[in-house]
Amino acid sequence: MKRNRHSAEFKREAARLMIMDGLSAPEVSRKLDVNPSLLYRWKREQLAEMDAASPPHAKSSPTQLAAEIDQLRKQLAKEKRINEILKKTVSYFAKDE
Repeated sequence: MKRNRHSAEFKREAARLMIMDGLSAPEVSRKLDVNPSLLYRWKREQLAEMDAASPPHAKSSPTQLAAEIDQLRKQLAKEKRINEILKKTVSYFAKDE
């Protein structure tokens, strides 16, 4: 079986899809036709590179920021669900009038 060689740019972009866009390794794996274990390694390497590149006085590391982004996305999804429920409730009661 032939081993594919991926460019550094390809690896960074694959890691970015997981870190910044919040896609899972299996999703990116299907899109890019790459083994998920490689994606996990590239993500870990990219996060380490980002941590090393950030100034020592930075308040949050890229790992912490990625976790915060993930938490905020979950919170946003919850708020959207609540908003949809409220919209349906308002339309239900508006029909009765």
